[in-house]
Amino acid sequence: VKNNAPLSALGLWNMGACDFHTSLSPREGKDIIKKAYKKGIRAFDTAFSYSGADSMLYSAMREMGVKRDEYKIWSKVMPLPTLRKKVDASRRRLGSDYFDILMLHWPTREDSLFSSLKTLESLKNEGITKEIGVSNFPLSLLSEIIKDFSISYHERPLSLIWNKEWEEEKKLPINTIAYSPGGFGLLSGKYSPTNPPKDERKTIKALYSPLFPSLLEEIKTLGDKYNVSPYSISLSWVSAMGPWAIVRGVGKEEDLDIMTIQLKEDEVDNLSSIAKEISLSNSSDNIFSHNWMLQ
Repeated sequence: VKNNAPLSALGLWNMGACDFHTSLSPREGKDIIKKAYKKGIRAFDTAFSYSGADSMLYSAMREMGVKRDEYKIWSKVMPLPTLRKKVDASRRRLGSDYFDILMLHWPTREDSLFSSLKTLESLKNEGITKEIGVSNFPLSLLSEIIKDFSISYHERPLSLIWNKEWEEEKKLPINTIAYSPGGFGLLSGKYSPTNPPKDERKTIKALYSPLFPSLLEEIKTLGDKYNVSPYSISLSWVSAMGPWAIVRGVGKEEDLDIMTIQLKEDEVDNLSSIAKEISLSNSSDNIFSHNWMLQ
């Protein structure tokens, strides 16, 4: 089912221990979760590997007196052999008996992958998760597994620095959850090849694309035209792509106030063409250039 008005979810990646970007403190994380809930966000995207983020979500909801059935938890876990143990640990941290969506965080070798997908289906049958999905899967593998498994969701990065295989993916009978619509903050205008982030975001190849400066210029021009921030333009473009949901990572509370606008069709198309060129310049099937086949 495709949805022209994507659901909004809050991503908790930067609330866990991670050297990919600066992590938020428990107080900062909980304050953002609380504000997100008050602004109407009812879905929270986490993962076993985000560790402390799960506890922040549980603690924030408990402090607000929000019941578990009043919000949704989408989580991700790495494939076997420790999948079930990680699922149980995640449930304890989240203070929840179940997930609304549980996904495999990354693909892996075929033998482990298919066993993991069967385990995921078993977890659904046992009521431990309402729905199941996968994350960061290339189109070729995604197209194969949905033939044999009851996978309803795919979580993937979708932004102006990564729209690889999007046109083909949106034709599949699956709900796409788009994450990092702001390109991990690289589209904010703060960074350039000569002034990269100090964390692991500096390894993202799109930052060094010859087209990256012109993309930033185009975003800035549109931002000036509509009197909105570069992030608003980036978010508006992702919304125009029509994913089922968009997971937003938020570094400070005021980021939650940034809204989407209605870009014109030619503006969307122009941005899409630049994004496609930048994406295709990376030969990897994922934005991190992660060789998952070695897992």
